[in-house]
Amino acid sequence: MTEELKIQKLEKVGYIGGCQSSASGYASYMGSRWSTPTPERVAAYALEKLEEARKKDIEAHERNIPLMEINKAVEQKITALMKEVGMPDGWSEVDRKSRARFPKQIRHSAGYISDLMREVRTDDGFAYATSTYERLKASYTQYAERAKLEAEQKRTEAERQRNAEESKRRADMELAAILVRYGLDVMSTWRDVVDELRAKDKYLDLAIAGQRVRCDWSGGPGEVEDALGRFAIQDARDQEIYDDLSCHLEDFEDGRCFRDTEWSYGALFGLVEDKQLLNDCQLAEQRAGD
Repeated sequence: MTEELKIQKLEKVGYIGGCQSSASGYASYMGSRWSTPTPERVAAYALEKLEEARKKDIEAHERNIPLMEINKAVEQKITALMKEVGMPDGWSEVDRKSRARFPKQIRHSAGYISDLMREVRTDDGFAYATSTYERLKASYTQYAERAKLEAEQKRTEAERQRNAEESKRRADMELAAILVRYGLDVMSTWRDVVDELRAKDKYLDLAIAGQRVRCDWSGGPGEVEDALGRFAIQDARDQEIYDDLSCHLEDFEDGRCFRDTEWSYGALFGLVEDKQLLNDCQLAEQRAGD
């Protein structure tokens, strides 16, 4: 037998088998007393370890390829030699442990075949390692995708909470400023502020009423009717306003009439001389509805 046909020892292939069956299993390798890794970090670490193992398997397999070819040649040569000399590839014997009337035959492989299978390796397990890699890659990737989605949801929720807190702080500061500006009770709500500010200007009072009915007329025009009951007529324009809005109470269909009529709530807002009062009341009305 020539030097080239000596049995070759193959390198290990199957580093992939050392990877965790689940990507989450790597969390214990990354954690510490002071911190717990996020699923995103665990997923990235798991995929990194998976690819490292795959790289080792590929490199070992590539080095094994010429060695496996030599072993195949060795196997072929020994098999051919055995056939040439007439050596059978197996033998049979009666099953001595059987109590049957006609015991079955037990087939045994020839010793040289067992030796070839044990000593002359022509398969380094790369195909199995590849299937394992593909299975784990799919599993790890799914874990990474879920981790990314969960992280995005947490970031979105955290941002929503920050925005809500900022909005609340801003609203609290706005409310405090208005309470101080008009000397209102510190326990006043936005709804209380609207009522207080409406009472300071009859046009503002009537405009807010019309705007509310326009936004929700399911309860009828009662809000405008109540405001007209408080409306003090002092001149001809006030009378026009009163008459214009009163006619819509008699034949009320929907709240859009208070938007489209001659003395709409938009026109009434324009009659409020104190623009600070107007702006504060409109802000309070908006906050009260939030």
